[in-house]
This record gives sequence, structure tokens and C-alpha cells, in this order.
Amino acid sequence: MDNVKSSLTKYELSPVQKLTFGAIFLALRVVLGFLEINIGDSYRITFSPIPITLCAYMLGAVFGGMTGMLGDIITLIIHPTGGINFGILFAKTLWGVLMGILLHKKQISWFRVIFANVICIVVCNLCITTYSLCYAYGYPLQAILPVRLITNAVFVVLYPVATYYLMILCDRLYHSYRR
Repeated sequence: MDNVKSSLTKYELSPVQKLTFGAIFLALRVVLGFLEINIGDSYRITFSPIPITLCAYMLGAVFGGMTGMLGDIITLIIHPTGGINFGILFAKTLWGVLMGILLHKKQISWFRVIFANVICIVVCNLCITTYSLCYAYGYPLQAILPVRLITNAVFVVLYPVATYYLMILCDRLYHSYRR
């Protein structure tokens, strides 16, 4: 499956279909937001960015950003863990926007998927989220950065693999449905 390249997929969806897919990805984002592995008080391994990435890939940067933002807000409403951290909210929104810019209507390739995930992990997780945690909760950077580097190194491996194969699955399902 390494040589599998999708054709340049343009998802031709009606506005109702786009809203439906957006809602499905949002629901998946919220559910995966609850299924996480907690490491200490402030570190967690989660797959909640995967539906944001798939939404951005299929529907574009606006839907991806909205899924990231609304997913974070809905998760906090259902299971409050404190107030809204606007830096983290911005990082999750930016994740969807960047993925939409880097993946939407582009050919699937390992390089593109790895590049998009590394950019989002570095910018959104390591820079913005780390700064937001330090600023909002007073965590010293030297205390949280080593663990954040380790968890995000795991994400650099897991997210591209999951994203690549799920993007191919989305393309195949779409093309089989359109026949």
C-alpha cells in the first residue's frame, strides 16, 4: 500500500453533505477527546486531532478549523476540566486550518502527510500549546518541555500513519460510493 496514490480527489459534496460530514467529524473529535491516555496532571496522548485532519482534508480549511474549535468547546462543556484556554483553543483551530491548507484537494503522499503533521505538531502543540500552558497555569517551561517533546515525538510517528491510511480509506469509500 506504500505505492498507493489517490487521484487528486475533489470531493463534490452538496452543502447538506458538507454539513453532515462536518458534524460526523466533529462528533468523532469530541468522542476521541474523551478517549485519552493521561500522563500526570497536564500531559495526555490523544487521537482527537485525527478527525480534525480528515475533516480538513475532505472539506477544507474552514471546516477543519471549525471542527478543531467547536470540538474543544463542546468537550469542555460536556466534561469541564477548567476554563477555556484561548491559546489552546487557537492551537486546535489553527491545526484544522493548516491541515486544510496543506492537504485539501492535494494528492496523498507520505511526504505531504508527514510534512503537514510535523508542521502542525511543532507550531500548534509544541509552540502555541506549550506557551499557553506556561502562561495560563504558571508551569515553568523547563519542567513541561521535556515531557511535551517526548509525547509529541510519539505523535510525529502515530498521526501521519493514521492520517495517511484513513485518507486513503476516505478516498476509496468516496470513489466506491460515486460509482
